[in-house]
Amino acid sequence: MELATPAPMDVLLRPAALARAWMGPGRDQETIAVPGVVLGPGEVLVRVELVTITEDDIAITDGEEQCPVPTVLGREFVGRVAALGGAVAAADGIPLELGERVVSAVGPHERIGAHRELVGGFATHVHLVTGTPIVRVGEALPACILAPVSGAVARAAGFVRRLEEVADPEDLLVTIAGTGADPLVLSAMIAERGGRARLASADPRVRARAERFGAALAPEHVPETDLSARFRTASEASPETTLRVGVPTSADLEAAVAFMRAPGTRRYPFADLVSTPLPLDRLDDAIELARSGRHLRVAIAPGA
Repeated sequence: MELATPAPMDVLLRPAALARAWMGPGRDQETIAVPGVVLGPGEVLVRVELVTITEDDIAITDGEEQCPVPTVLGREFVGRVAALGGAVAAADGIPLELGERVVSAVGPHERIGAHRELVGGFATHVHLVTGTPIVRVGEALPACILAPVSGAVARAAGFVRRLEEVADPEDLLVTIAGTGADPLVLSAMIAERGGRARLASADPRVRARAERFGAALAPEHVPETDLSARFRTASEASPETTLRVGVPTSADLEAAVAFMRAPGTRRYPFADLVSTPLPLDRLDDAIELARSGRHLRVAIAPGA
């Protein structure tokens, strides 16, 4: 006997969801209204509380990286479950409920299509496909701390996982390169595990914040933009190993949330890395602000 496949569910949105569609370099982003979505089994609609502009978003808008168009950019966001395509479990295996505050794993950029308009965080809502890892974040932490979890914090958690596969972080001296928020997050994670972190980033914004995130400054200035880490044991004679950024796993996302919710993490000024939020209709201004480098993350509050 064959079991019937659950039918897709129409979700009407009143007022209509809004998204800023990226049309390609040199073209203005367009606001699109989405009066409803069709959720397949296992899919989730998230109402965006806060989204942050990342280095990848800037690289795409500057034409330095390619992605399908039209699309909706924005991969670091926190929001609330607005609709569910049937029973959907979070990464911990417990079914999600409407209204729960969550972050989700970063997926590939996707071209806008029929019933698939809400494909990024520069929108009031995001339509998550079946199988996307989703983690609850609770109500205590501010959105400015939680929005970068799916990107910068999850990548750092992936680095720590790979370090711990080699040795206890307490025994390691880790030299970190890269620009933006990632090196600071990784420094704090290593410090919380008793390791020693040194920042070799050439980004002056990173170097100026080293001590506040548990790191010393390395004498060298490594011009790499992507996150990387060289590590060895405390012995000067020990060989050095290099790790480069990888794709975070579902477990990395869970570890990232656990790190940000841990009491010890409150000593690090993560909130200071994020700008005061701008509304969605000022996305172009926000991108210009992010491009200026004044903030490591510029925030957009779509509901503002």
